[in-house]
Amino acid sequence: MELMEETRLQLSPSSATSFKSCPQMFKFRQIDCLPEPVSRPQARGSLVHAVLERLMGEAPASRTPQQAYSLLDALWAECGEDPEWRPEDLDAHNEQEWLQESRRLLANYFKLEDPGTLDVARLEWWVEYELADVHLRGVIDRVEERSDGSWVLTDYKTGRVPLESRELAASFGLRFYALMCWRSFGVIPEELRLVYLTDPAILTWRPTERTLIAFERQMQALARAVRRAADSDDWRARPSPLCMSCPFQGQCPAWTEAEAEA
Repeated sequence: MELMEETRLQLSPSSATSFKSCPQMFKFRQIDCLPEPVSRPQARGSLVHAVLERLMGEAPASRTPQQAYSLLDALWAECGEDPEWRPEDLDAHNEQEWLQESRRLLANYFKLEDPGTLDVARLEWWVEYELADVHLRGVIDRVEERSDGSWVLTDYKTGRVPLESRELAASFGLRFYALMCWRSFGVIPEELRLVYLTDPAILTWRPTERTLIAFERQMQALARAVRRAADSDDWRARPSPLCMSCPFQGQCPAWTEAEAEA
């Protein structure tokens, strides 16, 4: 549960994004803790992320496509029957096709960069920071340290590259992490990188103190909005095309009330 002890609010990039997208969805996830089925895209994303984490833990010379595919097979053999990993609608008939798509994403990764040349300092790094009345927390996929001591934050994405008008929104999680790195460790990352594996492509940003101060104010305003919703128990749904893929549509007042009126 993200809201704790009445006075302490905890936000991660995913929960903050949920509230920004739809306060009702935030309530279902963070307050009510309703169960969510594991979808094929979610499971594929988790699997590919785990493979890349293990790959980056190998010696640089071993970070090859063949090793990535071997890690994929080994990891799926290890957790493929776990309901937290396996999509409910994945059966023996379509499992190999689904895994082949994961291999394709890994192949695309090697089109974007040579992992054997990277100086990886941290993987799946837990970071947190107390900001006024909100506790920020999250896990950074990868942190590299360059020879000059600067940091590069990298996040893997298994979805499609966003339209240009949505690029700033896509960088939300990395700006969230950059703020925590600056406030917790005094380091403003030199570069933020979103590595998209479906298309494939890399989007980059260079944060500055000015942009991070603006983002910090945005987080403070978001925390106040969450507090107001909690105090008034007013979690208004925000209907959008995303509703069609929302796992909580059957419980959402915006849909149940509309169906009742119909």
